[in-house]
Amino acid sequence: MEQIAVVKTVLANGMAKIAVERETACGAAHSCSECAGCEKMMTRTENVVTAYNDARANPGDVVKVRSENAAFFKTAAIVYLLPLALLLAFYIAATAAALGGEGMRLLVGALGFVVGVLAAILWDRHMKKVNGLRFHIVEVKRTCSGM
Repeated sequence: MEQIAVVKTVLANGMAKIAVERETACGAAHSCSECAGCEKMMTRTENVVTAYNDARANPGDVVKVRSENAAFFKTAAIVYLLPLALLLAFYIAATAAALGGEGMRLLVGALGFVVGVLAAILWDRHMKKVNGLRFHIVEVKRTCSGM
Protein backbone atom coordinates (compact mmCIF):
# COMPACT_ATOMS: atom_id res chain seq x y z
CA MET A 1 0.00 0.00 0.00
CA GLU A 2 1.32 3.45 -0.89
CA GLN A 3 0.53 6.74 0.82
CA ILE A 4 1.75 10.30 0.78
CA ALA A 5 3.35 11.62 3.98
CA VAL A 6 5.36 14.54 5.34
CA VAL A 7 8.71 13.96 7.04
CA LYS A 8 8.66 15.40 10.56
CA THR A 9 12.17 14.51 11.73
CA VAL A 10 15.09 12.45 10.46
CA LEU A 11 16.58 10.06 13.00
CA ALA A 12 20.25 9.09 13.21
CA ASN A 13 19.61 5.37 12.61
CA GLY A 14 18.44 5.75 8.99
CA MET A 15 14.83 6.16 10.01
CA ALA A 16 12.44 9.12 9.90
CA LYS A 17 9.30 10.15 11.75
CA ILE A 18 6.60 10.80 9.19
CA ALA A 19 3.05 12.11 9.41
CA VAL A 20 0.55 10.24 7.27
CA GLU A 21 -2.78 12.00 6.81
CA ARG A 22 -5.67 9.81 7.88
CA GLU A 23 -7.67 8.55 4.91
CA THR A 24 -11.38 9.28 4.75
CA ALA A 25 -13.94 6.56 5.35
CA CYS A 26 -16.59 8.58 3.51
CA GLY A 27 -15.36 7.83 -0.01
CA ALA A 28 -12.39 8.35 -2.33
CA ALA A 29 -13.65 11.61 -3.84
CA HIS A 30 -14.26 13.20 -0.44
CA SER A 31 -11.79 15.42 1.41
CA CYS A 32 -12.35 15.37 5.17
CA SER A 33 -10.41 18.61 5.56
CA GLU A 34 -13.18 20.40 3.63
CA CYS A 35 -16.10 18.80 5.49
CA ALA A 36 -17.36 20.24 8.77
CA GLY A 37 -19.16 16.98 9.54
CA CYS A 38 -15.98 14.91 9.33
CA GLU A 39 -13.97 17.49 11.29
CA LYS A 40 -16.28 17.08 14.26
CA MET A 41 -15.97 13.29 14.10
CA MET A 42 -12.19 13.14 13.84
CA THR A 43 -10.00 13.76 16.85
CA ARG A 44 -6.71 13.12 15.05
CA THR A 45 -6.19 13.81 11.35
CA GLU A 46 -2.70 12.34 11.03
CA ASN A 47 -0.78 9.34 12.25
CA VAL A 48 2.90 9.75 13.11
CA VAL A 49 4.95 6.61 12.46
CA THR A 50 8.59 5.68 12.02
CA ALA A 51 9.71 4.72 8.51
CA TYR A 52 12.90 3.52 6.86
CA ASN A 53 14.36 6.57 5.12
CA ASP A 54 15.40 4.75 1.92
CA ALA A 55 15.04 7.92 -0.21
CA ARG A 56 17.12 10.07 2.18
CA ALA A 57 14.31 12.57 2.71
CA ASN A 58 14.71 15.66 4.87
CA PRO A 59 12.32 17.26 7.38
CA GLY A 60 9.41 18.94 5.60
CA ASP A 61 9.69 16.84 2.43
CA VAL A 62 6.52 15.33 0.98
CA VAL A 63 7.25 11.66 0.33
CA LYS A 64 5.70 8.48 -1.01
CA VAL A 65 5.58 5.78 1.65
CA ARG A 66 5.09 2.08 0.98
CA SER A 67 4.06 -0.44 3.61
CA GLU A 68 4.54 -4.18 3.50
CA ASN A 69 1.14 -5.57 2.50
CA ALA A 70 1.34 -9.07 4.01
CA ALA A 71 1.87 -7.87 7.59
CA PHE A 72 -0.68 -5.10 7.14
CA PHE A 73 -3.46 -7.40 5.90
CA LYS A 74 -2.65 -10.06 8.50
CA THR A 75 -2.95 -7.46 11.26
CA ALA A 76 -6.18 -6.07 9.77
CA ALA A 77 -7.68 -9.57 9.70
CA ILE A 78 -6.73 -10.23 13.31
CA VAL A 79 -8.04 -6.90 14.56
CA TYR A 80 -11.29 -6.83 12.58
CA LEU A 81 -12.21 -10.44 11.84
CA LEU A 82 -10.95 -12.46 14.80
CA PRO A 83 -13.36 -10.98 17.39
CA LEU A 84 -16.33 -11.58 15.08
CA ALA A 85 -15.19 -15.10 14.21
CA LEU A 86 -14.75 -16.01 17.88
CA LEU A 87 -18.15 -14.53 18.75
CA LEU A 88 -19.77 -16.80 16.16
CA ALA A 89 -17.66 -19.84 17.09
CA PHE A 90 -18.42 -19.52 20.81
CA TYR A 91 -22.13 -18.99 20.10
CA ILE A 92 -22.29 -22.03 17.80
CA ALA A 93 -20.37 -24.16 20.32
CA ALA A 94 -22.78 -23.11 23.10
CA THR A 95 -25.71 -23.97 20.84
CA ALA A 96 -24.23 -27.37 19.92
CA ALA A 97 -23.62 -28.13 23.61
CA ALA A 98 -27.24 -27.14 24.38
CA LEU A 99 -25.87 -24.77 27.00
CA GLY A 100 -28.81 -23.07 28.75
CA GLY A 101 -31.20 -20.74 27.00
CA GLU A 102 -30.67 -18.08 24.36
CA GLY A 103 -29.37 -15.58 26.92
CA MET A 104 -26.63 -17.97 28.02
CA ARG A 105 -25.62 -18.62 24.39
CA LEU A 106 -25.41 -14.88 23.77
CA LEU A 107 -23.29 -14.47 26.90
CA VAL A 108 -20.91 -17.20 25.72
CA GLY A 109 -20.77 -15.53 22.28
CA ALA A 110 -19.95 -12.19 23.94
CA LEU A 111 -17.18 -13.96 25.86
CA GLY A 112 -15.76 -15.13 22.51
CA PHE A 113 -15.85 -11.54 21.24
CA VAL A 114 -13.96 -10.32 24.33
CA VAL A 115 -11.36 -13.06 23.87
CA GLY A 116 -10.96 -11.91 20.23
CA VAL A 117 -10.54 -8.26 21.26
CA LEU A 118 -7.93 -9.24 23.88
CA ALA A 119 -6.07 -11.30 21.26
CA ALA A 120 -6.13 -8.29 18.90
CA ILE A 121 -4.72 -6.05 21.63
CA LEU A 122 -1.93 -8.53 22.36
CA TRP A 123 -1.19 -8.82 18.64
CA ASP A 124 -1.02 -5.02 18.32
CA ARG A 125 1.44 -4.82 21.22
CA HIS A 126 3.53 -7.61 19.72
CA MET A 127 3.65 -5.90 16.31
CA LYS A 128 4.76 -2.62 17.91
CA LYS A 129 7.41 -4.41 19.96
CA VAL A 130 8.96 -6.21 16.97
CA ASN A 131 8.34 -3.34 14.52
CA GLY A 132 6.10 -5.69 12.53
CA LEU A 133 4.44 -3.04 10.36
CA ARG A 134 7.30 -1.55 8.39
CA PHE A 135 7.06 1.57 6.30
CA HIS A 136 9.62 2.63 3.69
CA ILE A 137 10.06 6.09 2.20
CA VAL A 138 10.49 5.18 -1.47
CA GLU A 139 10.37 8.57 -3.20
CA VAL A 140 10.62 12.28 -2.41
CA LYS A 141 7.63 13.86 -4.17
CA ARG A 142 8.37 17.47 -3.19
CA THR A 143 11.33 18.82 -1.25
CA CYS A 144 10.94 21.29 1.56
CA SER A 145 11.37 24.89 0.48
CA GLY A 146 13.23 25.86 3.65
CA MET A 147 10.24 26.06 6.02
